[in-house]
Formats: sequence, structure tokens, C-alpha cells
Amino acid sequence: MLKKITKIKHLGLYDNYTWGGSLPDFKQYNVIYGWNGTGKTTLSRLLQALNNGNNPEFPLLEYSVQDDRGNSHTQGVSYGTPVRVFNSDFIDDNVNFDEQKSKAITVVLGEENKEIIEQIKADEKKLEETNRDLNIATKNKESATNSRNSKFTDIAKTVGQGIKGEALRTYKRPQAESEFKTLSSKELLDNATLDTLSKSVAQDVLPKEAELSLTDTPDQLDAIIADVKPLLAKTVEAVVIERLKQNPDIAAWVETGLDLYETHSSETCDFCGQHIETKRITELTAHFNEADGKLKDEIDGILERLRAVYAAIDGVKPIDKTRLYQELRADYETASNSLTEQRDLVLTTITDFAKLVEEKKQHTTEKMHVTGEPVLSELLSCVTQLNAVIAKHNEKTVNFEEQRKTDSKRIERHYLSTIYDEVKEFDGKIKTDEDEIAKLTDGIEGDDENIGLAKLKKRIEKNKAIISSKHKACGLLNDQIKTFLGHGEITFDVSEDDDGYKILRHDKPAKSLSEGERTAIAFVFFITQLSDGFDIKSGIVVIDDPVSSLDANSQFQAFSFLRNATMDAKQLFLLTHNFDFLKLVLYWLQRNKKNRSLYMVKNTFSTTDNSRTAYIDLIDPALEKFESEYQYLFNIVYHYESDGTIENAYKMPNIARKLLESFLMFRVPKNCDTYGRLKELDFDDKKKTAIYKFTNDQSHITGSGFDPSLVPETQKCVKYLLEMMEATFKEHYDFLVEAVS
Repeated sequence: MLKKITKIKHLGLYDNYTWGGSLPDFKQYNVIYGWNGTGKTTLSRLLQALNNGNNPEFPLLEYSVQDDRGNSHTQGVSYGTPVRVFNSDFIDDNVNFDEQKSKAITVVLGEENKEIIEQIKADEKKLEETNRDLNIATKNKESATNSRNSKFTDIAKTVGQGIKGEALRTYKRPQAESEFKTLSSKELLDNATLDTLSKSVAQDVLPKEAELSLTDTPDQLDAIIADVKPLLAKTVEAVVIERLKQNPDIAAWVETGLDLYETHSSETCDFCGQHIETKRITELTAHFNEADGKLKDEIDGILERLRAVYAAIDGVKPIDKTRLYQELRADYETASNSLTEQRDLVLTTITDFAKLVEEKKQHTTEKMHVTGEPVLSELLSCVTQLNAVIAKHNEKTVNFEEQRKTDSKRIERHYLSTIYDEVKEFDGKIKTDEDEIAKLTDGIEGDDENIGLAKLKKRIEKNKAIISSKHKACGLLNDQIKTFLGHGEITFDVSEDDDGYKILRHDKPAKSLSEGERTAIAFVFFITQLSDGFDIKSGIVVIDDPVSSLDANSQFQAFSFLRNATMDAKQLFLLTHNFDFLKLVLYWLQRNKKNRSLYMVKNTFSTTDNSRTAYIDLIDPALEKFESEYQYLFNIVYHYESDGTIENAYKMPNIARKLLESFLMFRVPKNCDTYGRLKELDFDDKKKTAIYKFTNDQSHITGSGFDPSLVPETQKCVKYLLEMMEATFKEHYDFLVEAVS
């Protein structure tokens, strides 16, 4: 038995409902009263949802109910106890008044089919269990599939970022799943490799770069060194002037001056202006003889060759590392630094070597030896290392697109490998759920206890066909509708065209049915259908406003039908807005106070977003106290006190309208509308206009939200209404006041 509804979310007016702590538990008989539009039908839809755990109209529905054993039941899983619900949805699903037809009803015939009946019950229980297990397996599969999809959606974003350095819009979950299928094992990369590949694929193609070259320089330097060694060992015989020997700079200056003397045929010294004697010229010439000049010319030639080698080596300068691909820059920078260091060292050695050769000019009469000759082997090794990096760069440029594809593929497979274990686990769960779904749907070959959903349904239908009769049910319907209406004008007839009944009036399609007739037909259909394979003693029956549009006599008839059909129900829920019907039900349950619970559906209001929410509360004691709805309405109006909120005033226009209409019907028994009756009363015209406008305009939905003026308007017009009743029928008014005081 259902004990309480602990939670409701995303169900119309019940957006965030919880069971009130002071509310009594549901019992066998439960009565729920509420004004029209407060949420009674929505509540009946929740009870309907207990059959399979969901309501298609509210896909986000969340709820939790508690049974008499303390067990909780939530959405997605059947409550376990079958529930039959009469409400507007039932009417729409079962009776088509526009086409004058209804669905068929099946009833059980004869004791001879007891075994088949038991088989049907067992199969229906098995069907319920199978549907429950199928629903669980399906939801488990959906959950695992959604989690698996989420993994691929997330990793697709990561891959897209990794293979292009930015979000790649074209890389989506299907591509990730397709590539994942090709993985036979994980292909994870270490952080360094992943970083290198990521930098590689993030770049654009760069132009090729020229390699550094010292092709002829080593041979040239070797030749120079070979020539310098004998040159330094060569000597020239000459008269040595000691001062010039001791002062090479003066010697160089004098030698240059001697050449100028001979060139210009000078006889005087242009420096001191003195006459140069022939003897001095002879001494100087002997010091700087022809062999000496030739040796110096050789030295100059060597120096010129050294300058050429120096320039060639000095020209070996690495390019900026930013012109190479990012992943090569670290190696290139290392090789570049080594080359620069070695080049500068070689240039220093060549400079020192040149100074040694230059010094020979001042020591042409002496033997000299080579010391610290330049060596290019280390420099050439550095050039080779640097060129190797440039070669990699150039090779990548040539094969750029192909390499990027290869690197991107490695990155892609790395990231897919990071979810490898989780995906395989999800695949295992999905496979298990699929096997379970297949077993529940198709059954197990040779296992009579597990024949599968489709065969189970077929067997139930076949057995029901054996023991049931659509014609018998049609006869029951006709008996019931005749009893209910008190005449036999409206009948049901078996339709041979489809699985249902035709609704007839005097054997012709029953067109233009009144609202009361439609309610009667639908309610009789529901009561009769309770015998259609439904065990009322173990089921829950929910009936929402069965007397809508019925006159007083029909209301009593509906109540009689309801009481006789549902009194043995395991649990009954009656929802109504009709006060007279409520009084009939309360009188019936007067002797069953221990087995009944009385509630009322109320609304709260939010002025922030003009929204309403519904909740279940204890029934208003006044509903039990007063004998008529008229007294109850007068009691509410008479004791109304405003607290300044729209919530407090919201229901008053509707209540005031019903009170006004009831008062005017007997006070002005004239065949006219409310406005016409109101005009007949001798009362302030302005106040009558205010009362009419308030009860007529404010009691209907406008779609424009809550009007803040409702609060002061309610205070004023409720006062006017009571003044009018007292002024126009004082004796009657005083009796009412006495009754409600």
C-alpha cells in the first residue's frame, strides 16, 4: 500500500514538492479536495506513472514514494502494484466522442477457465517483472552508452586540440570511435615525445635552409701551414745595422723610406732636410738587400692567403634558430653554440699564426719555427653536427604534410589510449546489458520459464481470447449506462471494423452528446473496465472528478457506482473539486475514519516570475463542518482577512463569483444571466459594478500574469459583496452569519 509521496520534481505545478511533516500517511481510502486548476489531475498523472515509472508528457519527471513496508520507489521502475486511473487522460485514450466510439473491454467468463486465468495472472506478473528488468537493463545500457559517448566526446576535443594546437571543429566523436576500433592495445607516449610531436604538428611549413660549407678551406689552410714552415726557417745574408735590428719598427720605417728615396731620386732627407750621403745609402741597401725583399714578398703572400682563410671561416655563421621547426631548435641551438665557440677559437689561432708569420719580416736573417698552428677538425665536426640538424629541417619541409599526418596520428592514438581501459569496461557492461535485453525480449531457447517478452504477450493475448468476450463486456456496459442515466437511449454496440465499441443514441451514432452524458459514458466505461483483468483487491484505483458537468441526481448515481465498484479496493484515491460530491464521500467514509485520510491541494505563488506551485495539505476542517458548498463559500468570504499578498487574495475572485451566483439564483429567481439578476437588486450601482467586474474578470485566466491590484481590489469587493447580501436579504444574511460564527 502507498503511504506517502516523499518527492516530486518536474511535474507541472509540482516542481519541487516534498511531503509535509505533519501530513498523515495515506490509508485505504484517501480523499483529495481542491479548486479547479490547483493540480489534482496532475497528481493523478503521477499515480498513473507508478505503473511503469514514467510519464511521456513529463520526460524529466523525478519522484519518490514510500510503501507501507518503508520501501522507497523512484522513477524508471514500476511500483509493483497495478494502478487504474480515471481522469481526462483516460477519457482521451479510451473514448472518442467525436467519432462516437470507444476501445473494447475484456471480461472473464466461467469457472471452467480457472487454470487459464491462473496462467494469465502468472504471465502478467512475469510480464511486469520482465518489463521492469528490461527497463532496468535498458537504462543501464543507456547509462553505460551515454558514459562511453561522453568519454569519446571529451577525448575528441582533446585530440582536436592536440593535433592542430587549437580546437579542430571537424574532429568529432564518430572519428574518435572509428579510430579507437583500430587499437589492439594502448599506444601511450611519454611526456617528452608527446610534447615534441605536439609542437611539431602545431607549426606551419617552413622554407628549406642552406647548409654551412667550408669545402676548400681545410686544404687551403693545410697548404699555408706547409708553406709557412720552410719560410720561417729561411734566412737572408745582409749587413746588419744593429739599431735597425734592435728596433723592427724603425727598420720598417727606414726600409719604406729607402724605397721612396730610390723612387723619387731624392738627395736630401724629407724628414730632416739634410743631405743623404752615398755611404749611408750603401749601408742601408746592404741591410735591406734583394733576397730580403723577396722573402718579405713571400711572407706577404702567405698573409694574404691567411686573410682569405680567416674570412672564409669568419663567414661560417649559424642562422637564427627561429627559422627552423620548433622541435629542432634545442638541438640546433646546442650545435650552433658549439660551432660559434669553436669558430672563434680557430679565428684566434689563425690570428696568432698570422702574427708569427708577420714577425718573420723582422727576422729575415734568423731561423724561426712554427708554434700553435691552426687546427680545423673540431670546427668541421661542429659544422657537420649543425648541418645534420638543418638536413632534418629540410627533410621535414620536403615531407611536411606526410610527417604531420604521421605525428597527428600518433598523438590521436595516444589520447585514445588514455581512455582505453574505461571504454573496454563500458563495452563489457553494454554487452552484458545487450545480452540481458536480448534474453528478456527473445527468451532462451528451450526454457519455458524465459520465453521472452513478445511470446509472453502473445500467450497472454491468446489465453484472454479463450476466456473472454467483447460482446459480454458490451452487454455489461449497456446495463451500467442504462442504470446510470435512468434510460436506454444511449447504448454501446460491438464494432466489427475495429477492436472497440460504437456509441449510439437510438441505434444511430450518438452525436451532440452533452457534457454530462460524456462524463457519464466515460465514468461507466471506467467502472466496467475495472473487471478487465484487474484484481481490485490487490490494486490501486484513482478517480479524478468523476462528476464533472453532472446534475445533482447524476452525481448521486455516480457516487453510488463509485462506492459499489471501489469499496473493496486495496487502496482508493478520490480527487474532486465538487463540494456536494465531497460531502457524499465523507458521509460514506464516516464509519471508516481509521482507514481514511483527507487532504486538500493548495497553491503557493511567486510574484517574481508569476508562477504557481502545488502542494498537498490537510483538508480544511470547514469542508467537513458545513452541510452545503454555499455555507462553505460564505464562511470563506465572511472570514477573509488580507495579509497583503497575492497568494492570499488569488482564490477569492473565484470563490466570490460562486457565492454571488448561488445567492442570486434564489434571491432573483429570474431567467437571465448573473449581470441581469444583479441589476434587479436595490443596491449602490457603483458597488454592484465593482462586484460584477471583480467576480467576472478576476476569476478567469488572462494569461497576463498576476495583477498587483488584485490585493486591494479583493479587500474592497469582498466587503461590497457582504454589504450587498446584508442590505438585500438581511434575515438570510443573519442566518448565514450565525451558521459560520
